[in-house]
Amino acid sequence: MMPEIAYREPRWAHLLELNIGDAWRARWVKDEELPQDVPVNFAYGVVYLGDKGYVCRPEGATVWGTVECEPGPGDVETALKAAAREQTGATIEKAVLVGFLYCKATSLNPDFEAGAPTTRPIFILTASKVGDIPDGSPYQRRRLPINEHIKALRERYPEIGAYLSEAAEKYLVLRARGEL
Repeated sequence: MMPEIAYREPRWAHLLELNIGDAWRARWVKDEELPQDVPVNFAYGVVYLGDKGYVCRPEGATVWGTVECEPGPGDVETALKAAAREQTGATIEKAVLVGFLYCKATSLNPDFEAGAPTTRPIFILTASKVGDIPDGSPYQRRRLPINEHIKALRERYPEIGAYLSEAAEKYLVLRARGEL
């Protein structure tokens, strides 16, 4: 019995793994740069203008969320700015990476081989203006005070609500410093 205890490898308390559906196992990485060798398969953009946050949802949905996109090959920021325009009507002035979920596909993932790594970054998107949603866009938008904005995001994304709240906190700090 003693040799088993001596060779047991502990699971460290500071490492939190998330389950995203049945398809992904993820961990949060707080970094200002995305890894170059890991593809981005999904991205989140938290949109702000002044002291308001913007949420959106496809027509017919009942829960408000944030800007989401599958960026494909190319620049993630460019894809998120285009998605923000389509989903909220916002013209994005600046995108700031808060961090990313480093994901590994599970054996239940239908699109990726088990263990295949991808990332899901979370960006703060500061808008220079918010106009009408483009004609033909299937989205609805709402403007909320930041505290209600965070509450709406936590309701929509219970697994990653803490990281979206971190984006809101970072936005408030950068805005107070005059960096946004």
